[in-house]
Amino acid sequence: MIWHLLAVFIIGLCVGAFAFALRKLSRNKLPSWIIPVCAGIGMLSYLAYYDYNWFSLKRSQLPAESVVIEQGRASNFFRPWSYVLPSVSSFVVLDGQVRTTQQDGETLVEYIRYEFINDYIERLDSQPYILNCTTGEQLQVPQNGNRAASTVEFVAHDSLLYKQLCR
Repeated sequence: MIWHLLAVFIIGLCVGAFAFALRKLSRNKLPSWIIPVCAGIGMLSYLAYYDYNWFSLKRSQLPAESVVIEQGRASNFFRPWSYVLPSVSSFVVLDGQVRTTQQDGETLVEYIRYEFINDYIERLDSQPYILNCTTGEQLQVPQNGNRAASTVEFVAHDSLLYKQLCR
């Protein structure tokens, strides 16, 4: 996060310095307000560039056997360009580490769901699940001794999650 903030300031400084050089080359015929305006446009341009390339950057850092099963796009007040074309702000990944067992004639698959979220701070949420491939029921496995009751969710047989886990 700190490197991202530092990059924004460096881009603003460089573009502002370029505008300052253009103003001096024109013998101060360009207005003086062009320097902060260009610096601001440079910073916003970098933020938009990073926002639209975040998904491909994170996807390239994942192992080859991982599969993206869900993408979330959202608009944000602090990202005005997202109202025109929303970028990927979160995505869910399945890795290749699944465990399949047979119990009472039903196929159970244990897997971990990873959700990458690009908010004001990037974060990763992981949660283990058990999916019954026969009935399409999914149950969240409690972590860290937490015995909170979780509800059974139904997964559609035509969803990408079901197709990846219950082949």
